[in-house]
Amino acid sequence: NGLSAPPKPTLKNMINLSTKWAWGLEMLGTKRRSFGNIVGHASGVKDTSSLSDWTATSFDPTLDWDKIAKIKEEWGGKVILKGILDADDAKAALQVGADAIIVSNHGGRQLDGAISAIKALPSIMDAVGYQVEVHLDSGIRSGQDVLKAIAMGAKGTYIGRSFVYGLGAMGQAGVTKALEIIYKEMDTSMALCGHRTLSQIGKESLLIPKGFGYEWE
Repeated sequence: NGLSAPPKPTLKNMINLSTKWAWGLEMLGTKRRSFGNIVGHASGVKDTSSLSDWTATSFDPTLDWDKIAKIKEEWGGKVILKGILDADDAKAALQVGADAIIVSNHGGRQLDGAISAIKALPSIMDAVGYQVEVHLDSGIRSGQDVLKAIAMGAKGTYIGRSFVYGLGAMGQAGVTKALEIIYKEMDTSMALCGHRTLSQIGKESLLIPKGFGYEWE
C-alpha cells in the first residue's frame, strides 16, 4: 500500500500537498517531524530511516502461548493481548492468564484480507466474553461505531486514525476536536436509543443480521 518510514514522496502526494500550502509551511517550520517516543530512546534508532529495521527486530517470530504465560509470570502485572480475531485464540489467551484481550485486525494494515474486528466480536464474546474483559480496535470512526461495539459486548474501543486525521489538520487541538466529535456523536446516539448510561447499552439497541460473524467456517 506504499506505507513506509520515512515516507516516500510521490507525484500524487506532492500535487495533493501543493493544495494545502498553509499546512505545508507550518510543517516545514517544526522540528518535531519524527517518532518522538522511539527515535533517540530506542537503542540504534537515531532517525526515521532506521525505524523500520528496529521494528523488524523487535518482534519475536517464535512467540507462542507458553512464552506469553512466562511473560505473565515474570512480569507479575496485568497482560493485555491485542490482535485476537478467533474464538479459539481468545480461549487460549484466557488460559495463559490474559487480563483482557483486544479484538483487532490492526486497522487492516497487516493482513488486508483478514476478517473485520466487529465481525470477529460475536464468536469471541460467546466464547470468553464473561470470563475476561474484551475490547475492540480497528474500524472505529464515529461515536455510533463505539456504541455498536459496546452494544455487542465490548468493554471499550480503541481509536487511531481519527486522531491522526485531527493531528494532521490542527495539531494537538485537532486531536482534542476529534475526540469531542466522537464523544458528541456517541452521546447523541445514546440519547436517540433511549440510554443514559453505558451500562444500559445492549444488543437490543441494534438490528444485527442473522448469523453475523458466523458466516465462515
